[in-house]
Amino acid sequence: MSRRKRPNWINTIALERMQILFEQAEKEFSKHPERSDRYVKLTRNISTKYNIPLPNYWRGRFCKNCNKFLKPGSNLRVRLSNNTISRKCLECGDLKKVPYTKKN
Repeated sequence: MSRRKRPNWINTIALERMQILFEQAEKEFSKHPERSDRYVKLTRNISTKYNIPLPNYWRGRFCKNCNKFLKPGSNLRVRLSNNTISRKCLECGDLKKVPYTKKN
């Protein structure tokens, strides 16, 4: 016996909440970074509860190791070298490398 599928409106509400939380995290980061970290944690909880993957443009905005909101220049170091993008979280030291190709 399989589980019942959730109605589509529940998933849309969850996505809207996740979007609102990420927007608030960006706004609040300069004044209250701990609050933006909490928003990221809530977003990840919603994502796991409703089994909704995070969109690609949000995945690079937080550290998967320490759940901190990342902003380049303040707590994120971005380096380009040898066709890789290196993203280092300055809170926990976690390093993520993403390959890229140069376009002519």
